[in-house]
Amino acid sequence: MARSAVRWSTVLREQVNLQISRGTSAQAIHAAVAQKSRFIRDTAIQQGRASPVYVTKVDGRRDAAEEMAHLSGGTITYVFSQLAQAANWALDECRKRSPVRSGAFRKSWAVLVDGKLWDAAPATIPMGTEVWIVNTMPYARKIEVGGQKIKVDPQIVEAVRQIVPRRFNGIKAQRAFKPLAGGRDARGGPVPYILKGAGVASGLSWNRKNGWTRKHTPYVSNRGDRQAGEQVLYPTLILTERIT
Repeated sequence: MARSAVRWSTVLREQVNLQISRGTSAQAIHAAVAQKSRFIRDTAIQQGRASPVYVTKVDGRRDAAEEMAHLSGGTITYVFSQLAQAANWALDECRKRSPVRSGAFRKSWAVLVDGKLWDAAPATIPMGTEVWIVNTMPYARKIEVGGQKIKVDPQIVEAVRQIVPRRFNGIKAQRAFKPLAGGRDARGGPVPYILKGAGVASGLSWNRKNGWTRKHTPYVSNRGDRQAGEQVLYPTLILTERIT
């Protein structure tokens, strides 16, 4: 998580000294410096340099008021969430990497927070939650594993998963294939999608070096999770953040 620490001995020293020189009371000094701290915080958020989701630590105490900081050597620290920023970036990146033949796949990326659809802006996702970024189209799994030939690189979730920890220190990113319950994809189809017949193993394979190759001819799969009546599993990017 990004941190912004306001130390009285540096950033606010001049203001404290000015208030003392004027004979201002300790209570008024606390109030003035707390106000200045919040101004610095809010300016960083408004300028896009920090997330609007954060926790406050005053002299190491979480959620204490800024006015409670010690006058000598006190520290006010704002711990800005990287989870919201990471989710916002990852969602946008998944969309950018999506095939755009009809646009349905690109439109079918969804965000779930603690298992529930998140309709608000990704930038407002609360700290300490588990975020899923998932594509709800029935063929999303085929695209993710390289079982369906497309004009862009497959394995979209995996590619984004590898980048997230390098861009956002403290964010853990995992890829999984998850069941979903309820909803509609961008074409109006039901989520989850229930297989009407046994799945077909395409035999296609893809890697960045060689592109598309075929390992074997297509055949009807005998896997238990690929049979008629089974619901498809959806490729999911799972993001979590450690709060210290």
